Amino acid sequence: MNNDLTTIKDWLAPMIITGSIIVAGIIIQRLIILYLRKQAKKENWQGAGVIITSLRGMVVLISILMGVYFGLADSPLPPSTINIAQKLHRALVILILTIITARVLTGLLKAYTSREAHAQKSLSLFNSIINIVVYVIGMLIILGAVGISITPILTALGVGGLAVALALQDTLTNLFAGVHITVARIIKAGDYVMLSSGEEGTVSDITWRVTTLLTTSNNIVIIPNSKLASSIVTNYSLPAKNMDMALPIHVGYNADLEKVEKITLEVAIEVMKELGIENAAPVVRYREFAPSVINLNLWITIHTFTDQPSIRHALMKRIYRRYKQEGIEISLPESTVHIAPPKPSPMGREK
Repeated sequence: MNNDLTTIKDWLAPMIITGSIIVAGIIIQRLIILYLRKQAKKENWQGAGVIITSLRGMVVLISILMGVYFGLADSPLPPSTINIAQKLHRALVILILTIITARVLTGLLKAYTSREAHAQKSLSLFNSIINIVVYVIGMLIILGAVGISITPILTALGVGGLAVALALQDTLTNLFAGVHITVARIIKAGDYVMLSSGEEGTVSDITWRVTTLLTTSNNIVIIPNSKLASSIVTNYSLPAKNMDMALPIHVGYNADLEKVEKITLEVAIEVMKELGIENAAPVVRYREFAPSVINLNLWITIHTFTDQPSIRHALMKRIYRRYKQEGIEISLPESTVHIAPPKPSPMGREK
């Protein structure tokens, strides 16, 4: 009985210390979350939500580990056992801090890029880089905390890194090309691009190795980042996604040009209103007197490059119907071919 009481007394103080630190951790986590929520409402700071999500549950977990750590220091366990437990504790605390750091950095990156209303950045590449760097540094700190020298590891990584760099030359080239593309902000997720080689589509993601394009036929085109960086690329989403579209029209020489311009603009305005495009007025410009027709262009502003097929379809149907009603002839260029008479054969000449 006395032994049981002695054991309880020996473990009572460690248990009280552990419990007190855990309760303090729970209270601290609640206070931090409440403070961050108030700051987020007051200053409209998106980073507060990221930190709240990253810390939820982690502060309590750290307090549990801290409570166990200080509780073990006053426990009757052998010093060797306490030393092993404390090393394990340090490793776990550093691992949790590493996870929190990675969550906060990737979350802040996402919150920062989401502030741009008309563009969405690709996050896969930078998320991968951030996670790799943070977890590698965290593992090195853990090894140092448990008593393992990291100097030989760093030396081996330096020597082995050269061999890996030579073996993964293409992969590293694509990685740095992807970083350049993303940092320079010349291409980002959501942009509609066309390469000089003919591939085109909406950029769906830029990863550490490839960039993927989503075509209008709902297929995926995979392009290595190095190829994309060295290609001539037309970005139809920069400097803005809205753009001007030209619809070529041909009318005959007997047409009243004032009437053609008026009717064409009326039809264009009707179509633009139906499609919700009211930010700019359409324009008609006569281009040239061709051999058999007069060429003109109808210019209208559209929201995105991918809107062209549907808007062109609607305009052509409506203009054709209205021209037919008004008696305006849509002419096509004509070419006159002169066929020269055959030359007499030399064999038919008289000697």
